[in-house]
Amino acid sequence: MAAYWTIYGMWALGAVQFARKHSIRGDRFLFAVGLLLTACFVGLRFEIGGDWHQYLELYELMYFQPLFDSLRVTDPGYAFFNWAGAQVDWGVWFPNLACALIFCAGLGRLARDQPNPWLAVLVAVPYLIIVVAMGYTRQAAAIGVLCYAVVGASERNILRLVVIAGIAGLFHKTAILMLLVLLAPVITRRFVIGTLGTLMFGFFFYFFLSSFQDRLVTNYVQASYDSQGAGIRVAMNVVAGGMMLVFRNRMGFDEYQKTFWTLNALLAVVSAVALAYLESSTGVDRIALFLIPLQIVTFSRLPYALSSTKDKALPSLLFGVMAYSFAVQYVWLNFADNAASWVPYKSFVWTPPAPKVS
Repeated sequence: MAAYWTIYGMWALGAVQFARKHSIRGDRFLFAVGLLLTACFVGLRFEIGGDWHQYLELYELMYFQPLFDSLRVTDPGYAFFNWAGAQVDWGVWFPNLACALIFCAGLGRLARDQPNPWLAVLVAVPYLIIVVAMGYTRQAAAIGVLCYAVVGASERNILRLVVIAGIAGLFHKTAILMLLVLLAPVITRRFVIGTLGTLMFGFFFYFFLSSFQDRLVTNYVQASYDSQGAGIRVAMNVVAGGMMLVFRNRMGFDEYQKTFWTLNALLAVVSAVALAYLESSTGVDRIALFLIPLQIVTFSRLPYALSSTKDKALPSLLFGVMAYSFAVQYVWLNFADNAASWVPYKSFVWTPPAPKVS
């Protein structure tokens, strides 16, 4: 478990230093190095994650497929990286690392928009990074792209929102559903532009999900499938959502961000209700994964929102958020049903490569 706690410790140290001095000398460079190390930690993993063997089989399938056929096997963005890695025989680490870099770039951009970027990434470490990015490769890349879209979003750059959401959909089709959430703050203030964006959503929905919708309904709504840990993930979102709804006026958001994160908080509550009543937890769980950035924004801003000095964190809340993140990571690594798929941490850097496909 040492590797996981090293990542936690790196971001925790940065969060404390940033809070003490309001910045760190060479902060942007160190922050970028931290993100790069985190991406390598995620992307160069070996036999880590509950779906490792399924991803490996998908990669090996690309050896025998031309590019066009490969893009139809799975989500095209992820399929392309698998196909490219297979052509030069680099191994499954190549698509994993590519997706990890995309994920960390988006996460880093969202974190830089928070009062303490290091604390924001620290909040992401126990679950979004360790569990999601290392277990749900495609969806993690899509989440990273959507995180990038949120920063700087407004009604003046609706085309940017649509395009970036479309890119996220290339890595996981269901990401396109989040375009409606991205457009909601626009629709409430600029109806005509919002309507145009909604029409664009309809186009993307047809392009990405029209041939997939029957399977989507069957697998995510009607089937009696359960995702392990869905209740925990939804509960964590609900906690963050509740705090967001209570303290959103003190978070320092512009109008777009305030509306967007408020809607995320409401969706977190709705997901909890849906989880209680739907026969399958899988569909709720997949959507709940896209709401996890709400935790990053809420918990990283809370020590500043409740401080009498807005540019200085309230120490008790700062360490409270750090302790909460520590507890989440400790409990998951030691008591989660599928933690054995993560522990011990193994990497392609020091693990001999698997035999090549003949």
